Formats: sequence, structure tokens, C-alpha cells
Amino acid sequence: MRIRISLSKDNFSIPIAYQSILQGTIYALLSKTDIGYQYHEVGYQYLNKKFKCFVFSQLFGKYSIQDKYMIFKDQFYFYISSQDENFLREIYNVLLKNEYLILCNEKIKIEDIYIFDIQPFSGIKKIDIKMLSPLLIYSTKDNYSTYYKPSDSKALDFIIQNIKNKSLAYGYPINDIVFRIKNVQYEKKRMIKFKECFYPSYLCQMEIETNYETLSFIYNCGLSSKNSCGFGMIEVIREKSHILI
Repeated sequence: MRIRISLSKDNFSIPIAYQSILQGTIYALLSKTDIGYQYHEVGYQYLNKKFKCFVFSQLFGKYSIQDKYMIFKDQFYFYISSQDENFLREIYNVLLKNEYLILCNEKIKIEDIYIFDIQPFSGIKKIDIKMLSPLLIYSTKDNYSTYYKPSDSKALDFIIQNIKNKSLAYGYPINDIVFRIKNVQYEKKRMIKFKECFYPSYLCQMEIETNYETLSFIYNCGLSSKNSCGFGMIEVIREKSHILI
């Protein structure tokens, strides 16, 4: 499940590297105890890995760039998804009770809040997806990280392992993980700065084969790594043939 938050402010200015700012704004919408503490401080763990099981998108709207800042003309919006409906419910209720959202130390008017989800289906489908926030795929060995493009032959193995690890950490084991990249229709590299680190990630669109259980999970939690830092939110843009199993 996900929500879209539509906002407005004339000539709103935010640094190009805004992912950590947006993440902090999301955490600020949660209570400081219970769910807020769980997501901000604890997360969900599997083996030695920690996951937050939510993801958020880029900011969308008409903007210009000046001196490493994005200047939004008036209206803009972004998405938040989570496997945990309580997480989204708390954010939704806080937004409903307030006229403004504090973002980058400014009061931004809350215009609308929409709720989205994907429709269940049986079997396996070919589906086109695109990224609403850049896709980050990497592996780490001996404190050295190797980064991959979506079209790299090794990328799929790390994507599937990440789905498995996240689902087990959250206590939502997927019985049959189905995720096959059939065609990467485009991929555009973006170097994203999150706090003090730069990450080579990709805005891309690709055709995949998947089942509902897998698609629903990555729709809610994000695809591949560092989703709670603003990487890996997908949008389903087209469903293709339906293969019954």
C-alpha cells in the first residue's frame, strides 16, 4: 500500500541531495515511541542485516535548478509505501489533522492525500515497471562494495536475495519469489548523495515476470537496497499477458 502526498508552496527551494531531508520528514510524522522508535532506531533484522520495510519516491513537479537547489514553481508531490499498514495509517492520520507539513524547515501546504494499491492477480504476469526513485544494486565483500546496473547479469541474483532477506526480516516469508528481468528498456545512471556518501544508482524502466505476492512486496517495500533512504520505489505502468499456473 502507498500514499501520495500533494503539497504546494510558491518557489519552494530544497537541495538537490534531498533524500535524507525527506527521510527525516517522514520519521518526524511518526510518534517518538512505539512505531516511530521501531522504524527509526530498530528496524527489522535478519541475520546481520537491518531493514526498515518502507520506501519513498523522488519529488515530482515543475522545477528549475539554481546553485545545487531545486526550485519548485508551486505544486509538487511524493509517494511513501510500506508493508506495514500501521506505519502508513499513522502518517496518513497525522497529515489529515494538519494543514501544513514542515519540510526543509519551511511550512508547506498539504493539498491532498491519496491511497493506492495494486490489484491481486493469479499466476505469473509480464509487467512493465519504472522507478519512482533510483534503483541501487550492490554487493559488499571485505568492506568493499561493487555496484551493478539493472542490465548486468549479476544484478538479478542480488535483487532476489534482497527480496528474500527483507521478507524474512519482516516476518512475511514469500512462498515463491518470482522476479525475472525480461528486458531493460532504459537505464540512466544517477549519482545520489545520501548524507556523506555517493551511490551510483539507476532510473530505469524494465519488463519483468512476477507473481502477485512478489510484486506486492516490492511495491510496498521497494526493490533492491536502501529503500528507506529513498532508493528503489517502483510504479507498475503496464500489465501484459496473464499466464495461469
